[in-house]
Amino acid sequence: MRIVESCLMQLHRIAPTERGMYRVVRIGRRFMATDQGPREFHVPWGYHMTLDLNTYPDCTMAFGLYELSTARLIKRRLRPGDHFVDGGANIGYFTLLAARRGAYVHAFEPMPANRERLIEHLKRNQLADRVTVYPLALTDRPGPLRIHEPGQDEQGNHGAASLFGDGQAVDIEGGRLDDALEAGDAAKVRLIKLDIEGAEPLAIAGMTQLLGRDNPPALVGELNATTASAANMPVEAWVSRALNCQPAYRVYDVGWRLKKINSHIDNLGTIGQTNLLLQAR
Repeated sequence: MRIVESCLMQLHRIAPTERGMYRVVRIGRRFMATDQGPREFHVPWGYHMTLDLNTYPDCTMAFGLYELSTARLIKRRLRPGDHFVDGGANIGYFTLLAARRGAYVHAFEPMPANRERLIEHLKRNQLADRVTVYPLALTDRPGPLRIHEPGQDEQGNHGAASLFGDGQAVDIEGGRLDDALEAGDAAKVRLIKLDIEGAEPLAIAGMTQLLGRDNPPALVGELNATTASAANMPVEAWVSRALNCQPAYRVYDVGWRLKKINSHIDNLGTIGQTNLLLQAR
């Protein structure tokens, strides 16, 4: 078991992207004791998390393989003193990474169970003083909302709660990023990450002041036809709205290296599921 775990812990150094890594971890789990339930892992990015190898995305987070290309991007882009917005912070994987880099993090997580784990991870790693946790879903207007826990096909994935799902409803609060951040903090935001299961276009509509400023922050978000369809929006909707706010943005596919996307915005659906980076030229 220790040999398998040790090998998996090294993969984040050499794997070109996260593609295929979940399959590799599932194979590795056959040789590990997974009946212990949640236990503490020293994630290769330099922090501790309590994770369950039987669930996704925990099993890839444990070995630093969850959204590997985005993790590398965050590590590369953030400097001490920068401010980072983690929209859909979940249990803190990217929040912890950014805080360990010396950034100040604004972590938005509306799901109570995820937020509790996030706060515990911050305390465990002595990073609570570098992070403000907001019990909000980023959207286009403030007020009460209902978010839906993962459905049967997403069972176990605590990151799949959605405003547009059909699972058990949970009452939460929504808010605009432009309203949530103090002016001084907003001016320091260097990078925003959004992973909010189809609600990205709504979140963009709530941060027009931030995106429209001179020297806007870079923006990372998921291109996902499934979640966009559930929200009854085109897959490129959030990108289109961001470009309307900030014409200086250029669009890149986040992978082993950044690949500039030169095709028309309406053709983004042909790329497949990936993360995109929008940054000003």
